[in-house]
Amino acid sequence: MITNSALSPCLHIIGSGAIGSLLAAAAARHNVDYVMYPRHLPAFKQYVNWSDNERIHLHSIRDTKPQLSENDVLIVPLKVYQIREALLPWAPLLDKKTPVVLMHNGMGGEEIARQLLPSHQPIWLATTSHGAMRQDSHTVIYTGKGGMQIGVAGEPFAPSGPINSGAAPLPVQLLDQVLPPVTWERNIELALWRKLAVNMVINPLTAIHNVPNRAIAMDEFATLRHTLCREFVTVAKTCGHHFDPVELEELIVSVALKTGANYSSMHQDVHYNRPTEIDAINGYIVNMANKKGINVAVNALLVEQVKTLSQIIG
Repeated sequence: MITNSALSPCLHIIGSGAIGSLLAAAAARHNVDYVMYPRHLPAFKQYVNWSDNERIHLHSIRDTKPQLSENDVLIVPLKVYQIREALLPWAPLLDKKTPVVLMHNGMGGEEIARQLLPSHQPIWLATTSHGAMRQDSHTVIYTGKGGMQIGVAGEPFAPSGPINSGAAPLPVQLLDQVLPPVTWERNIELALWRKLAVNMVINPLTAIHNVPNRAIAMDEFATLRHTLCREFVTVAKTCGHHFDPVELEELIVSVALKTGANYSSMHQDVHYNRPTEIDAINGYIVNMANKKGINVAVNALLVEQVKTLSQIIG
């Protein structure tokens, strides 16, 4: 069996999506060891345009999976529906202390990972506001600097705030080294719910109306923003998370304007006839609402519209 013999910490990145490619490029820039495991290795050739005058070739790739140690970090920057198939072959290759970092839009990834991995496996959840978008089959563009929040799934033990590299666990140290700033969150679930609210509005509306992110901040979407935020707050409260709908809407408008020229991942998925993450975003809210007997008619309508749109384009 192949083993990872490197003494220095290494990021093992599953897939070759936009965020995974961005992490690999960031590791290369900071001389941190990384390996990418793209789905189609023979045709794999990937570059990241970090800036107007910096283009990074991602050359550290592998198709054979090694046995990982506690000095490795397995990064899973995939969509929720991709996690099971991608993570399953890694399960027997992990040391009991190898951290597994899930990084995706929406909810439900942790539950899938728990089904596949031993109960002792450390699972981390991360969310990022760094912008990355695929330009073509071989190029990803770094579209905007952001931040990252990370925490242990189901174990709120860490102090929130900036990273003290001498005290933080390995995945926190490495991610803060390659793509700062990283915040180690005491309650990562709350951060993920906040990100869910942003995605709940921006992703489906940009896909349905074929517009860039900035359009969602316009007055014509105000009523939808209001209603979606109120549906979200009601459902989140029953799950133990408390949000103010006005503050949430302000956050959503801020993100839409900050990432104005970008097209959301769901817009891109619909445009390129790929499966969307609607079930893990608005669909997740609908499922939680159904369990609690809550009416979330607008979220349910958006789920139906995105799925219908995908069928028409497909």
